[in-house]
Amino acid sequence: MSNIQIDLLYFINNGLQNPILDKIVPIIYSLTDVRVILGLIILALIASWILKNDKVKKIALLCLLAYGFSIILIMISKTFYPSPRPFIALEGIRLTVHDNGFYSFPSGHFGISTTVISVILLKADKYKNQLIVLAIIYLLMLAFVVMYGGVHYPIDIIGGGVIGVISAVIIVRVLGKYLPWINDSS
Repeated sequence: MSNIQIDLLYFINNGLQNPILDKIVPIIYSLTDVRVILGLIILALIASWILKNDKVKKIALLCLLAYGFSIILIMISKTFYPSPRPFIALEGIRLTVHDNGFYSFPSGHFGISTTVISVILLKADKYKNQLIVLAIIYLLMLAFVVMYGGVHYPIDIIGGGVIGVISAVIIVRVLGKYLPWINDSS
C-alpha cells in the first residue's frame, strides 16, 4: 500500500475529524448503500410502468442489469483480493460508519454508484452536462465519506469506479449490439 494512499486516508479520517462530520457522514453513507440504490432503481422501474414512460423504463432496466453485473464483479474481486478494511489494518483509523463485514477492495458503494451513474450518462439525451457535474459532485462526496468512515482506501474507490464504468459499458454498449431495445431511441 502506497504512503500517498495511507497519508490521504489518515488526513481525511483523522485530520478532518470533527463532531459535525461524525454525525453527517454515517447518514450519507447509509443513504448511498447498495440496497438503497437498488430500491431507487426498482422505484424508477415501477414509476415508469405506472406513468408509461418507456425511456425511463429502459434506463431503469439497464441500471438493474448493470447493477447485478457490477455486484458479481465486485464480489468476485473481494474474493480474489481479500483486503482488510483500513480501520482493521491501520492503527488510529476511526470507524465512523456501519461496517458490513466484507473486504475493502473494491468499494461496493462507489462501484454501484458509478455503475448507475454511468448507465444514466450513457443513455442521457438531455441535460448531459448538468448530469456530469452532479455525478462528479456526488462521487467526490462519496469518496470522502467512505474514507472519512474508515472503510476504504483510495485504491478501493478507484477499483470500484473502474468496475462500475466497465459494468455500465458492457451492459449498454456490448449488450446493445445483441438486444436492439437497448439502443432504440424511444
